[in-house]
Amino acid sequence: MKKVLIPTALDSVAKDILEAHGGYTVVQIPKCDILQFARENADLHALIVRSEKITAEIIDAAPALKVIIRAGAGYNTIDIQHARAKGVDVMNTPGANSNGVAEEVIALMLADARHLIAADPSCRAGKWEKTTFMGTEITGKTIGIVGLGYIGRLVAKRLSGFEPKLLGYDPNVKPEQAQALGVELAALTDLFARSDYVTLHLPENAETKGMVNRDLLGRMKPGAVLINCARAGIVNEDDLRALKAEKKIRFLNDVYPKDEEGPKSVADIADIMVPHLGASTREANCKAAELAARQLIDLDDRGIGNAVVNR
Repeated sequence: MKKVLIPTALDSVAKDILEAHGGYTVVQIPKCDILQFARENADLHALIVRSEKITAEIIDAAPALKVIIRAGAGYNTIDIQHARAKGVDVMNTPGANSNGVAEEVIALMLADARHLIAADPSCRAGKWEKTTFMGTEITGKTIGIVGLGYIGRLVAKRLSGFEPKLLGYDPNVKPEQAQALGVELAALTDLFARSDYVTLHLPENAETKGMVNRDLLGRMKPGAVLINCARAGIVNEDDLRALKAEKKIRFLNDVYPKDEEGPKSVADIADIMVPHLGASTREANCKAAELAARQLIDLDDRGIGNAVVNR
């Protein structure tokens, strides 16, 4: 029997699928001490995690470990290089969270455009400030999508009903692919200069870290809106802090350098900030759990590892 640890509140469908398949002993303990478990269970075969940090120390403590599956998209909390050195495959579940994040982007846009966050407590306090909370409509606006992967494409699709002008930046997307999405490909500098809204959908890596810097921010229209539901490191927070007042940039944020600790770093510059809720839907949790379980079975039974990120 292959032992699998799920140290998080992932939907129980992952455990159900693995146990129904047979050949697995699944232990699901939310907020489990992963290092201690690894030390006490030398036969640990697989880890299925969400945002838990998987360090080199944890990997070293699990001599039988063969695979780590991130039930979600981003895997920057896993030491993938050390995992590779130890012969451990790391996988994610691409697409599982995409719709949840895409819907969150639009929710943030609408909440900001119509001042819903501020209007609610005002109304509850007995005030009637219709003029104060005069908003704008997102219909017909120019919206720049930086990154046209799973999430960026869904953002374009979900926004289509608002009849926007969609601009996109992604070096890996061909013009005909963008055209099928109703997106005009643009240079990054042009996208930032023309857009009323810019929404980021990139991984954080050496190439994208600090990409949204003084140069790009300085090109934004006065009053334009920057939305980050991707990764915190993509935006140079110091540059945004320096230019925000001058350019009247509005910043809607869902991601932080470290969950729970990170929000303090942007509290002074975020107009709306939420605690990394993009993937926090029941549907996304269930889909990620199902994909994680099926990917583990495919890898173990057939050697299929299409979602391995560290080979």
